[in-house]
Amino acid sequence: MAGWGSTTSDLMLRLAHDARARRFVESRTIRHDVVRRYVAGESLSGALDATGELLVRGRRVSVTHLALDPLDRNEARERRKRLSKLVRRLDQAGYTSAGRVEISLRLGTLGAHLGRDGLSAATQRAASVVEAAAAVGAGVTLETEPTLDQGRVIEAAASLRALPGAQVALALPSGMPRTESDCVELAADGWRIRLYQGPVGAAGAYARRAEANRAYVRCLQTLMAAPPVPIVATQDTRLLAIAEELAARTERADCGVEYLLPYGMRPERQAVVADRGGRMQVYVPYGPDWYPYLMSRLAEQPGDVAALLRAAAAR
Repeated sequence: MAGWGSTTSDLMLRLAHDARARRFVESRTIRHDVVRRYVAGESLSGALDATGELLVRGRRVSVTHLALDPLDRNEARERRKRLSKLVRRLDQAGYTSAGRVEISLRLGTLGAHLGRDGLSAATQRAASVVEAAAAVGAGVTLETEPTLDQGRVIEAAASLRALPGAQVALALPSGMPRTESDCVELAADGWRIRLYQGPVGAAGAYARRAEANRAYVRCLQTLMAAPPVPIVATQDTRLLAIAEELAARTERADCGVEYLLPYGMRPERQAVVADRGGRMQVYVPYGPDWYPYLMSRLAEQPGDVAALLRAAAAR
C-alpha cells in the first residue's frame, strides 16, 4: 500500500499539468463529489461560509484566493481589488476580531512576474491589502513561491511589515536549504513564521524528502527557541509528534505554538488541537483556479482518489 500511495501521489502531481485531466475534473459531477471537500468554492461567499463555520468550531482561519497569475497590469490591479474586497467582507461578517482570521497571498498573483519591475509593483499592490487588513485587525501571511527568489520575497515582506499596524508573517519551505539560515535571522528579528515542507527535487531544493524533513526539524528547533509563536504547517505525523515534543520541552504549551492544516484535511487532528484549547489554523482556499490545488491535496491524500474514480464511473 505504501508503494501504491507514492505512485498515486506522483500521478496526481503530473495530472495537475494535464489539460485533458483538468477538463474532466472540472466537470459538474466531479466538482460536486470531490472539490467541495478541499476547496471552499469558487466565489467569495463560499469562503465566507467556510470561515464562519470554522470560527464557530474554535479554529483560526487563513483565507487564500486561488487564481492564475495575471497576464497584464490591469488584471493584477483587479486581483488587488478582489483581495481588498475579501478583507472588507470578512470584517463586515465580524470575523476579523481577536486575530482569528488572516489573508494568505502570493506576490505572483499580484503581478510579480510582469516585467522587470513586476515584483516591486506587486509589493505595492500587496501594501494596500496589508493596510486594509491592519485597519480591521487582520493579519497577512506572504507565501514564498518556487518561481520567485526567496530572498527577494523576504525583502518585500520586510517592507510590508514596516507599514503602520501591519501584522505580516512569512511562509517558508523547509525544502529549500537557505530556509534554515532565514529562520535564524527572522526569528531573532521577531518574525512570525509558517513553516511548511515544500517541494523537493526542484531547482535549488533538497533532492530527497528525508533531507527536507530533517531540515524541518532543525528549523522548528530554531523557531521554538524564539519568542514569536511558530506555525507548524505539516500533515506528516512524525513531524507533528516532534513539534509536540519540542513545544512541551520549551514550555510553550498549547497557545505557544500554532498548527495549520488545509481545509478538509485531517479533521480529527483539527478537532484534537482545537478542543484542548490549542491554536489550530485552517488554510481555506477559494477561487476559480482550484484544479492545481486540488491535485496537490489529492497527492497528499491518495486514498481520496477513490472518490474521484467513483465520480468518473457515475459520469
